[in-house]
Amino acid sequence: MNQKEKRKHLFQTFVRSKGLFVCFSLVLSLLLVVGSTYAWITSADERVNRTNANQRKLSAMVEEDFTQVFHWSPGTTKKKEIRVKNNGEIPAIVRLSLHEFFVSFETNVADNHRGNLAIEEGNGNLVVYPATSVLPNNTIKVKDTTTWKINNYYSVYANKYYKANQAICNPLDDHSLAYVYNDTGRTMPLKAMELNFQTTKLFDQAKKPIAGDADYWYYEKGYFYYSEILQPNESTEDLLESVTLNPTYANQYKGALYKLVPLMDAHDITKSLISDWEINSTDFAYDMYQNKLH
Repeated sequence: MNQKEKRKHLFQTFVRSKGLFVCFSLVLSLLLVVGSTYAWITSADERVNRTNANQRKLSAMVEEDFTQVFHWSPGTTKKKEIRVKNNGEIPAIVRLSLHEFFVSFETNVADNHRGNLAIEEGNGNLVVYPATSVLPNNTIKVKDTTTWKINNYYSVYANKYYKANQAICNPLDDHSLAYVYNDTGRTMPLKAMELNFQTTKLFDQAKKPIAGDADYWYYEKGYFYYSEILQPNESTEDLLESVTLNPTYANQYKGALYKLVPLMDAHDITKSLISDWEINSTDFAYDMYQNKLH
């Protein structure tokens, strides 16, 4: 029997042996399945790794513990705690600036006269305007500070409006108008809004931190800089604790609206922070960060 005949005879014997054929088929199928699964897992791992690298992002958010106050009498204090949390995936350095908005309304200060006789003094109440005085685009929306403008109307309830006679509404991108810490030249009406900071964790040019101080805020040129690198899910110390309405708050500002907006910047820990935030080598923030940047 030559070689060709031997191979033919062996193949016929293998085919006639059904048990052996079935066993071989199962082994082959299993190898194909295992091989495909392994290849799929490997491919999936590679995709996950690439995706994670792309999704590792810088992100932070301002956290506040504050309830909107509707009736705030002079001499009272309301909680307003402000901090920043790193809700991203990489370490971050953060800073805050504070921006104030205010609008007051007309009060009744005119006397009623009959001839030359004043029969009633102005009662000091807010002047009420009907809905017929209000145009579609001149109303004040509490959450939209761009509408806090003189001569705009604020709706108290149906068919009752107050007319704005004073407004402080500075654009957020104008940093020169941000809140100034320890400003002795602060004037009314904003002077009546006293911001109570966590002073044990806040420093400035007049009160600098000493060796060993950590987890603090440092005020410089309109910004409150946080001293430490925030790891993902870490939060800063509270910057602000509460706001007090000064007891001497003038009656002419009754019913006014006040809003304090914290504006936050977050940056990765690369040296570009110095130029991006326009920090000078003579600034305290420069010394605070230079050894923490890569």
